[in-house]
Amino acid sequence: MCTSIEMTAKNGEVFWGRTMDLSLPMFGELGGEVRSVITSFPVGTEIKSQLKSWSALYSVMGIGIRGTSILYDGINEEGLAGDLQVLFETTSASRAEINQRHQIPVMNAEFVTYILTHYRSVAEIRQNYHKFAVLAESMVVHGKTVTTPIHYNFVDPSGNGVVLEATDSGSFKLYDSVGVMTNSPEYDWHVTNLRNYIGLDKWNFRRNRQYRDGKILKPLDAGIGYGLANLPGSYTSVDRFVRSFMIANMMDEFEAKDGINQLYTAFHSVIIPQGVERNSENNTASEYTRYWIGYDLEKRRLYVQPSVGLAFTSKQLDPQILGIEIEEINTGNCFDQR
Repeated sequence: MCTSIEMTAKNGEVFWGRTMDLSLPMFGELGGEVRSVITSFPVGTEIKSQLKSWSALYSVMGIGIRGTSILYDGINEEGLAGDLQVLFETTSASRAEINQRHQIPVMNAEFVTYILTHYRSVAEIRQNYHKFAVLAESMVVHGKTVTTPIHYNFVDPSGNGVVLEATDSGSFKLYDSVGVMTNSPEYDWHVTNLRNYIGLDKWNFRRNRQYRDGKILKPLDAGIGYGLANLPGSYTSVDRFVRSFMIANMMDEFEAKDGINQLYTAFHSVIIPQGVERNSENNTASEYTRYWIGYDLEKRRLYVQPSVGLAFTSKQLDPQILGIEIEEINTGNCFDQR
C-alpha cells in the first residue's frame, strides 16, 4: 500500500512524492539485512541485473535496497522521477512469450532503475514503453526470493505524468496520470471512480437549511469543513486515491520555495499510523507508512522522513560522482542535509 502525489507551484515547478507503506521493516528495526538507503548511480555505471546488466545513460538518485539494483523511487539528472507500488492485477510472461512478441524482458523490481537510467522525459517513456514486458521470474534479494506485483508512476519537470501497468500478459498499458496514484484496482477504475465525488468542494456551508415542516437545521461549528463532509476516510487504496486527489487539488496555490512543505502537508491524511491495519489479533505485523519522500524536480533534491524517527534527510543529486554511492537515511530526530 502506497500513495504518490504530484503538485505544481505558481511558477510551474513540479514537486512529487510518495509514501512507502509496508508490513516489513526497512531500516534495520529487527536487525535484518534488507535496509533502505539513498543510492546514487552515475552516468556510465554498470548496473548489475538478475537478467542482463546495463550501463546508465543518466545519473540517478533514489531510495532502494542496499547492494542491489532496486530503487523504490528516484530521480535522474534530467528531473524525471518515478516510483513503484503494489498492484495485484499485474501479469507477467515467460521468456519464450516475450521473445515471440519481440519485446525486452524486465524484472519488475528493477524497472524504476531501468527507466530512470535510460530516459530523460515522460515523452520518451511514451515512445518506448511498449518495448518491454515483465518476466515471470522472481527477484532474489540477499538470498531471499521476492515476488511482488507492481505498477509504476513517472513524472518530469514539465508536469507530464504517466502510469504503467503490466496487466496485458506482461505487456504494459499506459495511462495519463491525474497527479496521484495508489494501489489496486487498475488505474482507469480509480480515475472513473473520481466522478462519484465531483460534488465535493473546499467551501464551508454557512447558511441554515429549512425543511418542509418548518424545521431549521444549523451547520455545526460555523459550517467549517462541510464541503468535504463526504470525503472517504479509510486507508483503502480506493479512499486514499480520492482523498489525495481532492486535497492536492483544493489546497492553496504556493510559491516554489514552499513546495516541499506544501507537498508534505498534502500527504498528512494518507500517512498510515502503525497498528491501525492488522490482518488478525494474533498477527503482530502492521502495514503502515515506513517512509515519506518528496522530490523537488527542478533542484533534483529529495527529502525523506522514515517512520523510525522525526528527522528528514535531504540530498541533491550529484551527476559528477565517479562511482555508486550508498548513504544511510537519518533515523534520529535531527535534520540531516547533504
